[in-house]
Amino acid sequence: MSEQTFTQRLLDQVVLQGGSAVGSAYKASEGLLRKRLDATLANHYDDRTGTFIGGEMELLTQRNYEKALAHLWKAEAVAPYLGIHDSSKADKTALADGVTVGTVEGERNFPRDVHDMVSLATSEQVRKEFEEGYTPAQRNAVIEIMSLICHGEAYALYTSASLLPIVKGTGAKLGMAMQVMEEAKHFYTLRAMLNTLDHLRPLPTSARWLYESVARKKYYHKLFGMNVILESFATSLFSHFEDYPGLRHILRAFHMDESRHCAFPQTYAALGNIPEHVSNGADYQRARGLMLAPAVAVLFDYKPHFEALGLDVFEFFGKFIAKVTRLADRSGFPLPQKREDVLFGVNALFNNYVRLFEPENYKGFQDYTLLKEGEISEDMAARERDVFGSDVFGGIQHLLARMRVKKREERVAAAN
Repeated sequence: MSEQTFTQRLLDQVVLQGGSAVGSAYKASEGLLRKRLDATLANHYDDRTGTFIGGEMELLTQRNYEKALAHLWKAEAVAPYLGIHDSSKADKTALADGVTVGTVEGERNFPRDVHDMVSLATSEQVRKEFEEGYTPAQRNAVIEIMSLICHGEAYALYTSASLLPIVKGTGAKLGMAMQVMEEAKHFYTLRAMLNTLDHLRPLPTSARWLYESVARKKYYHKLFGMNVILESFATSLFSHFEDYPGLRHILRAFHMDESRHCAFPQTYAALGNIPEHVSNGADYQRARGLMLAPAVAVLFDYKPHFEALGLDVFEFFGKFIAKVTRLADRSGFPLPQKREDVLFGVNALFNNYVRLFEPENYKGFQDYTLLKEGEISEDMAARERDVFGSDVFGGIQHLLARMRVKKREERVAAAN
């Protein structure tokens, strides 16, 4: 027993020293990394001003962009007379629950067009909610986190636009063209809201690294990085903050768009567009796994902001990883490790980090990948089930149950 305890203590010290050394090395090299990123940007976007290289060009926005977006909501809900069937089962659940997309009136209704949406996002009502709903430290945290997603939408605009010429098939090009428009809508609206409430904050190096690592990829890796990693991240943020003061008016609508973007690679794969060597090739799988590496640095950079809001950043990222691993499998983009191994590993990493570095917060083993029933609103939950599968709500307990059922079935098959 004493030898085991000594070994465990030794391992704990190795982890403590190693973790501290890695963190210090990253901080020491952060400035150089950022300088190199800025010198070789794939997406020519200035995260300090929230503009693309070439200037704002407000006249083009006013004369072309706003008019083009005037009816960019689901046609089946807004204009059923067109005979277009573009609502998912989850969208219909939302409509039945009173969440409509056709008017501005009503607390849970979505604005119809970008003009209405920007008007609402920059309104006195939203500003007052934001000012009264948080302490100064919490307001700062909200602005930092929402700036992260706003810059992500700018990258999504660029990345989905670069995917448009290379996805195959008419339906795929139409779907990706719609995604480009929706990402533009999200970026434009979020930027206007943030600059009204406070000001858009620049990205930390870790987030710039994550976004650039996706933007630089080619075809299949870019589709995985964009529609599996970044869109899963966006749905997690929008569902996490859906009822927050000042944010609730637009995030629910954005979640509807992003869930559809997450569904794109699944349909694309089901139609035979992801080659077997891309799905199962070791080099491809390894590259997909490495694309998630910057997310670890993002987690720690935004940890103080989550804590200022009373949120556990490990819970957020654990649920995000649960969604990414499920969507990766469903889209023909499996990771190098099996999903259950990734989720067990994430839980081991987060639990051990808290146990060693924050012992005052450790209350025993916690499943950080568990999204509980009732944790998000029912219309959002319906879309999450539709896109990611019902087991995103089960955490590792669901995985263990499935593994037990599978073993039972294997024993029965062997006996027969």
